[in-house]
Amino acid sequence: MSLRVAMPLRLSDGSADARIDAANRIFDDVAALARAAGLDVDLVDVVDLTGVDGVILPGGGDVDPLRYGGAVIDALYDVNPEQDELDFAIARAALDAGLPVLGVCRGLQVLNVLYGGTLVEDLPPTSIVHTDDDRGCAPGDEIAWSWHPVEIAAGSLLAAHTGAGAISVASGHHQGIGALAPGLTAVATAPDGLVEAVEDAARGVIAVQWHPEAAATPAHLALAPFAAFAQLVRQRSTAAAL
Repeated sequence: MSLRVAMPLRLSDGSADARIDAANRIFDDVAALARAAGLDVDLVDVVDLTGVDGVILPGGGDVDPLRYGGAVIDALYDVNPEQDELDFAIARAALDAGLPVLGVCRGLQVLNVLYGGTLVEDLPPTSIVHTDDDRGCAPGDEIAWSWHPVEIAAGSLLAAHTGAGAISVASGHHQGIGALAPGLTAVATAPDGLVEAVEDAARGVIAVQWHPEAAATPAHLALAPFAAFAQLVRQRSTAAAL
């Protein structure tokens, strides 16, 4: 049985900012990993989940801080109300319909805000570098990921596909979870305490802050979040068919 998932289109062309250009170029890699996990991917620019079995929220620019009571600061980039409206509406519709949701980077942040949590508008320096400063890069340059460990919680769905304990991940985000939203459980953290993955087992939600689609990620770790999500999609689809 073919399983279809929806992924909101990226609405920025990235022409004015190398970071936006980079996000747009890795967009297709997220879809490719979903397909490798056995899912058909529909790119959508409207909130219509008819015939859809799940939703993927990919990476991208910053969520408008007004959505979580944050501050408008100079470090924000690619704040796009149209993109926010599409992503939040699709995520809300998926949750209302009982569809599993996978979030990647921005996708995790969208879910935390949608659930009622907050974000740190610009992460302060810690022992962990979460992003390289790519403000001087030109569009088309290769992405310089920051690599650091995260600790995966035993018993989580993510651990079932990665193994519990420390794994190395590709990081490229200057924002992160501030207050973790009610209903979401932290299932991975960085050594500086930043929440790096969340799950809502009851609603079939899993999200990671890192970029599993980064080229140097070992194949089994790249596929792991998508395999976990595909498991949720198949379980929900099987239950709906009974």
